[in-house]
Amino acid sequence: QKMKLIFDATTLIYFSRMNLLNKLTQLNIERIVSAGVYSEVVDKGKSKGKADAAFLEKLVEENLFSINLPKPENVEYFMAFPKVRKADAETLALAKENDAIAIVDELGLRTIAEAHKIKYGGSIYILFELYRKKLISKNDIQKHLDEMIMLGWRCSTEFYASIIRKIEEL
Repeated sequence: QKMKLIFDATTLIYFSRMNLLNKLTQLNIERIVSAGVYSEVVDKGKSKGKADAAFLEKLVEENLFSINLPKPENVEYFMAFPKVRKADAETLALAKENDAIAIVDELGLRTIAEAHKIKYGGSIYILFELYRKKLISKNDIQKHLDEMIMLGWRCSTEFYASIIRKIEEL
């Protein structure tokens, strides 16, 4: 059975800006976004003239990403947590309903996922996955990590140091 990944907006936006979304399509996984995430990235993105919006739209049209709707009661449940937006709640709900991995970078969402026994990873997990499948090199992991940070992606110094250690151990 194929691994299912439910993507939140953050990873999609940064991977699109780094031209890595096409590499994601080479992983033998099911790539799923919620309707809310799709709307956040594509509809809002297009209205702002963002290039990543059209790219994700094209991937959905080509069936390389699918759009799923979680059960409304599960979305409401996750929206009851502080600072959880509708799109985030949909991502968590879909991951729970599909026994899938939620691709979320925000610490708050990861904490909620952990408390609900939802498997999760984030942008860094995806970079290592691309490396494991030989779609990027070891040096590319750090290059893309630094590129994401230059584009505004944030992580703690400790997390950054732990990623660098993991790269060195490869």
